[in-house]
Amino acid sequence: MPFLKANAIAAPSPFYLRTCDKVKPTGTEQKPFFGWYNSNSKENEIQTAYQIVVASRPELLASGKGDVWDSGKITSRMQNYIDFAGSSLSPATRYYWKVRTWDKEGKASAYSEMTYFDTGLFHAEDWKGSYWIRRNSKDPNIYTYYRKKVQLSGKSVKKAMLYLSAYHNYELYLNGKEVGKGMAYHYPQFAYYNSYDVTAMVSNNNTISAMTHWYGGGQGRVKGDDRFILKMIVTYADGTKAVFGTDKSWKQHVVDAFNPNTKQRNGEGVGYIDIIDSRKEIAGWNLPNFDDSAWENAVEIGDHPSAPFVGELKPEFTELKEQKLKPVSVKDLGNGSYVIDLGKIYAGVPEITFNGGKSGDTIKMRGGFVLNENGTVSEKINQNTDLSYSFVLNGKSCVFKPVVYFGYQYLQINNSPIKLTTDNVSFIQRHYELDPTRSRFSSSNIMLNKVWELMSRSLILGAQESFVDTPTREKGGFLGDGWSQGVAAMKVMGDRVFNHRVLLQFLDSQDQYWPDGRLNAVYPNVDGKRDIPDFTQQYLIWVWDYYTQTGNLEFLKTNYAKIRKVAEYVDSYKNPTTGLIHNLAGGSGGYKYGIIDWPETMRYGYDMSTSARTVINAYAYTDFDILSKIAEVLENKSDADSFRAKAIAIREAINKNLINSDGLYIDGLLEDGSQSKHVSQHANMFPIAMDIVPENDKKAVINAIKERKMSVGMVTARFLPQALGLSEEGDHLLELYTNPEWDGWAKTISKGGTATWESWDALETNQSMCHPWGTSGLIGMQEFILGVKSMKPQHELIQIKPLDFHGKLTNVSGTVPTDKGDIQVAWEIKPKIYQLTLISPNNVTAEVYIPKGNSTSNEITVNGKVITAKPVGNYLLLENIGSGKHIFEKQL
Repeated sequence: MPFLKANAIAAPSPFYLRTCDKVKPTGTEQKPFFGWYNSNSKENEIQTAYQIVVASRPELLASGKGDVWDSGKITSRMQNYIDFAGSSLSPATRYYWKVRTWDKEGKASAYSEMTYFDTGLFHAEDWKGSYWIRRNSKDPNIYTYYRKKVQLSGKSVKKAMLYLSAYHNYELYLNGKEVGKGMAYHYPQFAYYNSYDVTAMVSNNNTISAMTHWYGGGQGRVKGDDRFILKMIVTYADGTKAVFGTDKSWKQHVVDAFNPNTKQRNGEGVGYIDIIDSRKEIAGWNLPNFDDSAWENAVEIGDHPSAPFVGELKPEFTELKEQKLKPVSVKDLGNGSYVIDLGKIYAGVPEITFNGGKSGDTIKMRGGFVLNENGTVSEKINQNTDLSYSFVLNGKSCVFKPVVYFGYQYLQINNSPIKLTTDNVSFIQRHYELDPTRSRFSSSNIMLNKVWELMSRSLILGAQESFVDTPTREKGGFLGDGWSQGVAAMKVMGDRVFNHRVLLQFLDSQDQYWPDGRLNAVYPNVDGKRDIPDFTQQYLIWVWDYYTQTGNLEFLKTNYAKIRKVAEYVDSYKNPTTGLIHNLAGGSGGYKYGIIDWPETMRYGYDMSTSARTVINAYAYTDFDILSKIAEVLENKSDADSFRAKAIAIREAINKNLINSDGLYIDGLLEDGSQSKHVSQHANMFPIAMDIVPENDKKAVINAIKERKMSVGMVTARFLPQALGLSEEGDHLLELYTNPEWDGWAKTISKGGTATWESWDALETNQSMCHPWGTSGLIGMQEFILGVKSMKPQHELIQIKPLDFHGKLTNVSGTVPTDKGDIQVAWEIKPKIYQLTLISPNNVTAEVYIPKGNSTSNEITVNGKVITAKPVGNYLLLENIGSGKHIFEKQL
């Protein structure tokens, strides 16, 4: 992403225009929103106003006529989530827009270059002429080919758009070329659709073809039913249109090569064991000249809506990204056996070309995470998932390439008839939406750099149909996992689209299952109503993180009633005697009244017999505090005052009831009202991280946290760096991230981990070795080591405050993506000088804290000019630092 527009002119114009957080998106809803970057290269510059113009035709926009919407001059520093407020938009229509801004001196920029967005299909009536179709089958694992020849009029084509939804996965082709791939895993009443601009792909004679795959329900996938709907709208240059859609005239055929009746890989519904017979492959099935005359016609289910698909289909903007990788090595074990090493864990599918062999011979394969001493792939360390494959040769040339993805590092192949090398073996890595190029961090500590890389690439592994817990064992969009990954994805990779979708999905679960305000623990899912109390509590933290990053006020407005119900649910379990939350309803088994942490070993002895748990009550304080802030933003004074009072009251109750005689927080109150005897790191880091601890008790509490090193698991790991960072314990924080003897990320790396694990002891307990909820540690690195934190929504105000590591870390640099552009920070300890360089985009203001060190001087040199800074604790503060490049130097 560009930081500043190159070759800025006298009146620089906005650039990198987005609609609904996408560049030139297809399929927007009726009320899209707009965003842009500013390119004013002057220092300390802000945007004071903007004007957006939207037109139905490019020539109107070029002449300055906004026949759809002209916002006029709007005084605001907002640069994203500017909601469309013009006349009603039409479905399946292209609109053009541009924007200009005003600087701090009131000078208007030039208008941006023109861009556009394409609206989608808003209502069921917009799908008329297209029908849900299927191939009748009672198989549990259904693969189907579809084809349709479409002839145009011969007139010049101005635009051609495709809209489709298919349960559960699809691959779409036009004239033999891939258009896209996608999934539909949500409940039928909330189903999504995708849209594509295929203008450059159409000809006068066209063949639309698709392969769909339905395979029942799973942990992150509802059952739904096998169905497919598509609509193609072609707009000619003369303004006339031609519409084509799925119906019973479409041809369909079973994908014979895939055995539809194999065993499930595990009990979580992640998929069936692939047995693929290349002898049954239908060559060229998606090509225009293929003869489909022997294929049967599709079965027409009905138009939309058609039960259980009774809601409006919703646009889905997250994009599947695939990349072909070559293995690090292909080791020959002899007798036709090989072990493919990808070097690291990746999520995707293998692609292996076999030439020759005997027709009917079967190649056996299995994926895995570690190797046995003899070099074969371990079948024991497998996340309790059967990662085997079988491939039947055709005696000629054939390619093994399954459809359903899994995550692993190694693939063992037995009885191959040919020599396998990096020439004929590949792996198709896949993930949704996230852009790893937005993530950058480096430092003088090699292990710290490795920890950042471990967590950063783990984010990519988990970005699948949702923020999944693991791309192998469950593939479930768990709320706690989603929060851990989603916030890190926003802050580190600038994600907006994925977070927005998943946040809304969990609110759908409240509508579907929880009138009391709870949210499902995993959603969508095949096992229905299921919650974990503290996952529900985490949701409000996620909402506030999202708003602080994005400034998306409309999200808060539209969903406020549901968000408020979460806080009300928590408050309804307040005990009038203690003022604490007791036995917060929800969960079952080991999750009843709250999971605290997981797996069980990651609780480090937390006293689960308590009825008023310290962790649950700390979450409750934060939930009430956040709800009060949201209400204040929405100018709801009554709710703001009410929930602020609830927050203050529960903080007082926590400090009255949950601190022992040593000034430390115990794990909670037992059923008889007595204090638990156990003092955990969880119970003490939460109050510090959430600013609950009385000033006089802070030293004892932080010492208790430090004594326990890393004694929490991934569910709560975000709060340990936060507690240490807010307490300015730089040395200990660095140790937490880099000491391989402590439980933590460095220990995972020292054991050979290439992704974050489900638990620090995953190797010993056969837990998941690819579990991205451990990525929450990225947040602490960004906020306290690089030192960047958003203080006002959309980074209008940021804090630059790297901790003092007392020489144990001598340089750090990195980039933080925002809705206004990238923030770049680099700090370095030189001989007798501390230097920090900040490059901020236009319209961002910073508060910069420079560590005092041992010097008694309050003077700092800023871009060569000596300035007296304001002493604040162990730092010197410089306020109102604006955009541009600023170099701060302090004598040590």
